[in-house]
Order: sequence, then C-alpha cells, then structure tokens
Amino acid sequence: MTITRSDPEPPGDSPLGGSGYRTATQQIARFGHPVTRMLLASHGFTQPRLEAILGTDLQVRVLRQDELAAEQLPATVADALRLAGPDRVIVRRSCLINADMVTASVNYVVAVSGPAAATGADDVHMPIGRGLISRGVSQRRHVLRAGVTRWLDGRLCAAKAYVIMLGDHRPLCYIREIFNPSVVPPEHAPISDEELSWADEPDYTRSQPAHPATARRGTRDTESPRTGGQCARTLPVLVQPPECEALTADLAAAARGQTFVVHFGAHSSPALEVATLQDRRALAICAAAVLNHGFDMPIVTIGQLGYDGETCRAPADCDTSIGERRPPENRRVAAQLENWRVSNPAIALCADMLRDAADHYPASVARELLVEVAAMLPIAANAPTASRELYSSIAPLYISSAVRSCEPDPTRRWTTTPQEWDRSTQLLWIGGRNHEFTSRHLSFAATVRNPLAVTLGPTATPDYVEFLCRYLNPQRRPGRLTLVPALSGTRTAAALPALFEAAARCGTPVCWVCDPMHADDPAAAIRGFVSACRTTGTAPAGLHLDCEPRSRLDTRLDTRRALHCVITTLSAMWAS
Repeated sequence: MTITRSDPEPPGDSPLGGSGYRTATQQIARFGHPVTRMLLASHGFTQPRLEAILGTDLQVRVLRQDELAAEQLPATVADALRLAGPDRVIVRRSCLINADMVTASVNYVVAVSGPAAATGADDVHMPIGRGLISRGVSQRRHVLRAGVTRWLDGRLCAAKAYVIMLGDHRPLCYIREIFNPSVVPPEHAPISDEELSWADEPDYTRSQPAHPATARRGTRDTESPRTGGQCARTLPVLVQPPECEALTADLAAAARGQTFVVHFGAHSSPALEVATLQDRRALAICAAAVLNHGFDMPIVTIGQLGYDGETCRAPADCDTSIGERRPPENRRVAAQLENWRVSNPAIALCADMLRDAADHYPASVARELLVEVAAMLPIAANAPTASRELYSSIAPLYISSAVRSCEPDPTRRWTTTPQEWDRSTQLLWIGGRNHEFTSRHLSFAATVRNPLAVTLGPTATPDYVEFLCRYLNPQRRPGRLTLVPALSGTRTAAALPALFEAAARCGTPVCWVCDPMHADDPAAAIRGFVSACRTTGTAPAGLHLDCEPRSRLDTRLDTRRALHCVITTLSAMWAS
C-alpha cells in the first residue's frame, strides 16, 4: 500500500551531532524504498502516514514518563532544544499500535517542561501531534537526522529524529521514532556500527516496579479487629488506611469499566510460600503489562498472601512492632508481605516468562504480542538517573488475604457500620480456596472498612447476592464490594445475568471479577463471562488467576496457563 498524502517539504540540512554526520537529506537518500524516504523526509505528523501504510488507525501507549534536569541530557539534545542546566525536561517512552496489536513505532521524546505543560504535550493519553492540533497550537517540524538502528527484536529498522518548534520559534520537544521493519521497509545503503548509535538518551538506572506507599512501621495496631480479640493485637501493622482507600477507589473505577483488576491467588499452600514470591510478582508485572498494552487503561494487580492459622493463635501480649520480640510466626508474615511489596524481580525474569508463554501459544498475533511486550518491559521499568517518575505503565501491587475464623474478643462491641481497618491486608477475601465461609467470616468483614471480595460458589443464588450486597455494603460505597463467580461445570456463564441483575436491583455498585480456574475450559469460561457482562450492560471488571506449581515434581509456577488466560481475556474484550 502507498501513502496517499501530499509530498512533504524538503527536510532541513542541519546534521545532528556536528559536521561528522551527513545532512538529513543525504541520510534519507540512502534508503531504498520510496515509502520509507517519504516518511522520513516528512515535516508533517508521523501518525497519519503510518496509518496510511497500515490501513488502520493507531493508538498511543505511553510506557513511562519522567522529569529530570536538562544537564543530564546529551549535548546534542540539549543544544537542539536550547536548554540550560537549570531547565527541567520531561522524558517519555511510548509506542503506536493498531487494533491488531501490531506495534508500528517506538518513540523517545524529550519535552521542555514549561511549554509541554502549556500545550498539553505532557498528556500521556494523547499523541503529541494530535494534541497540538486539537489545541490549535501553531508548530513546525525540523528533521535533524534519519538513519538505521535496531528494532525491539534486533532487526535493523528505519529511524528519524526531529524537533517540534512552536510558532514563536521556541523548541517544544525532541523526538526520535524507530519504525517496525515489517511496516516500514528498512533497506539501506551499507552502514557502519557507529552509524547505528544515536547517543541521544540520558543515563538510565533500574527503577523499582511501582507499589503503594510503604506503610509506617513499628506502631501498635489498637484499632484493627482483623480476626477479633487476640489476633487483632498480635498481627503486625502492615498497611495503612490510605492504601486501602486507594484500592477501594481503583475497584470502584473497575466497576465503571475504567480500570481492570487482576487478582493472583492459589489453591495450594506451596503456591503461597515465600519461595514463590519473586515468580508471582514477576507474573503480576507480566500480566499487567500485556493487559495495559491491549486495553490502554490502568491495571490493578492484587496478590494473595498466605496467613496460616498458627499466626492467628500467637500470644495476646506480644509486641506488634517489627523486630525480634515478635513471635516467629508474625515475623514470617511481615517478611512475606515485605518481600511481596518491595522485592524487585529482575525484568529479565518477566521478559523470559512472556517469551516462554509465546513459544507455547498457537496464535501468531498473540505470540507476537507477548514477544513485543517482553521487549518493551525494560523500557517501562528503567528510569533515567536522578529523575522523578511521572507515569509508569507497570501497575502498582496490592495485597489480599483470606478472613480467618479465630474466636472473637467477647469484650468487643461489634457495630453495624464499619468503623475500623484491618491493617494486616488491603483487600479481605471471603471464600478462599474452597469457596467455604461461615456467618462469622461475614460478621467480621462487615465491621471493617477495607474493600471486600467474596467468592460465589456453584450454589450461590440471586437472593444470596442481594443479601451480600445489603449486608456487606449497606451504604452502597463504590469499590467496597467485589464479587467473584467461580465458573465450573456446575456454574456456567448462563447463570451470571441473574446474579448481575440481583446486585443491580439493590443499587449496590459491584466490581465483578471472573474466576475461570475451576472450569474444564478456562478460555470458554472467560469468553462466557465477558459475553454475559456485555449482554446485561455490566462492566467486566477483572480476572482471578490461580498461580499453581506445574506438578508435584516441578514446583515452578504454571505461568503459561495464567498468561494464556490473560490473552483470552484480551481477545474476548476486543471481540465484544
């Protein structure tokens, strides 16, 4: 297919990097394909020309955005933007993809902070060019360099660098775009290894995957009834109310279709051991990255931690600070949560998980998607040295744990309105591994302000859903209640509309999350859940995944199965 746009103006002749480089005109002339030469020479917006080549619309996906001092930039970029040391800049890494998840380009942007904020160029949800057009901002583009570099998979690809100038001749931003060689032909005259280097980025340091703000440690939990009486005084204070409130807001947004939840649980104790935390965190990062790439919406990731019964029976008079005086069981719980929240799995581990799943996935589009996300994860995870993070596509990590059935404190007066927080977790999960819970679990859950999730087993009826809505969320607080129907041979997607309608009759906002892990065909269960949601006007708000060992002999988590469920969810949402 050929581009039907009008011929662009000739590019400028200013070489990037001084007299040792060819001019932009000379560099473009070395490409063999006329479409590539036209794209590289254009002073207009790149996105419409790529859309003409592909024959489809493109969307922007911002991988990360950081702010840093201009003095950290290479001189070639600082000079092109006329920056001085005290100036601040925004560094953005993004890509353009189409509806088939084909990545057309990967982009590196350095924008001057003041003009970027004034023109909306710092908006992560809008391509820069289209944002300037929509605001009526006068601008022009000056091509600095065109050449060849490496695509995500190591193939040679075409690239260009240019500066966007505002109408008053102030530089707005420096942009380098590299183009998918399957979309833009990269055929080029012979080049040297030196010509593959662009040397236009600041130094990078590895960034920690995002997580909620670290809780203040070392305080006595005198306000949490967690599981009543003795347990409330011995469990460590691991989370703070603002973290629970943030999760509640995220779940409320998911119920409106504005975010998507992925919950990682397990049915066996080995899958919840500390030894598997690195793998589970890496899997959470992988799943969120794939979903974010496909949905272009925030992904809420929640991981289940295993607090066993021994923890609940710890002595009542022990200190709750983080330290040696805590009982060994409590220290283990604190260490488990701390490892989940702040340990940083190697991005290489995440990328290996995605590539392994791709190698065992039959559909070519999904396989290519997994490979491309694996290649872009390092871009999303690594921040420029001494920068301030403004946005990252790597999702924050929350925690959940099951309500336990310890004996309640007989001296505590239970209230009908939630007054306190369970500060050993952010999300309380009711139903656990076997979907079994008692009235005592519900009574405890009704007294705390944390968001709640309830598993609906095969015997759950519309009347029971209505009871849960009225009992656990009488104030109809958005984000308070998440319901998780477990789909299996006895509970099929055909029964879901009646459950959705029961919650709607109460006027209770519910975050509906699909649990397909008990079904003989999890992919069919996911598709049925999404279809039932669309039929009733309900937002499909999330996905529950079990992270189990591959076998009794192979204790590694079965990450392929979980990632295949993620791909199925994407496909079902696109098709609906």
